[in-house]
Amino acid sequence: MILDTLDLDDAEFARRTGWEIKPEGACRDDRCVPLPAMPDVAVGHVDVRVFAERLGMPLLHDEAHGLWSLGPEAGGRMLASAALPDIELPDLDGNLFALRVLRGQKVLLLAWASW
Repeated sequence: MILDTLDLDDAEFARRTGWEIKPEGACRDDRCVPLPAMPDVAVGHVDVRVFAERLGMPLLHDEAHGLWSLGPEAGGRMLASAALPDIELPDLDGNLFALRVLRGQKVLLLAWASW
């Protein structure tokens, strides 16, 4: 979810995330996550930073554009960056091909596993 602020009112928060704010915390279906009282957050608003921390969701900031990205629940696991590491794969003839030669171009990387 792309955000331009980390202070959302309860209704907007529920609409965008599917989590409803109740007295017991942020709730979705039969699951509730307690949220602490935040004296610097207005009543009826949610601090997305606290919510992301409680659910182990990645929260990234793009300073250049003033935007935030709230990722899916990841249990604390997330990529350190969006940069593709150096990868060399064999081509159809068995010769190694470095993907770095395609930087700046759109690339579709298709992976398949039988399990």
